Amino acid sequence: PSRRILDRDVARDLTRMLQNVVSDIGTAPDAAIPGYHVAGKTGTTKKLDPDGTYSDKRYIASFVGFAPATNPRVVVLVMVDEPKAEDGDIYGGVVAAPAFKELAGRALAVLGVPKDWPSTASAGAALSSTTTP
Repeated sequence: PSRRILDRDVARDLTRMLQNVVSDIGTAPDAAIPGYHVAGKTGTTKKLDPDGTYSDKRYIASFVGFAPATNPRVVVLVMVDEPKAEDGDIYGGVVAAPAFKELAGRALAVLGVPKDWPSTASAGAALSSTTTP
């Protein structure tokens, strides 16, 4: 048996916020999957050095998201240990989000999940506070 742990209004508001992360104004527009509402969260953390202090050179970049945000069928977490991007980026929205897009997009296709976003709209368009996913 399942049990609701978040009020519906709280869950809806949190989902909207997480959808904005994947929008053109968010930190992970590269996680947007055309045709689907996507919600997610980026992460970037410093690793601990052997002496117990936080490193200034070693990081973990991450992105976790779900889709379709309107009726989730897949959840994907991507973690990149010590990213080495060509341009020096270390941030989850830059390093891990594209892998999420690829993995979640393939999973949605394999599962046959119908698209929930008009194909003529930008999958990364920002949501207003009045938009209901």
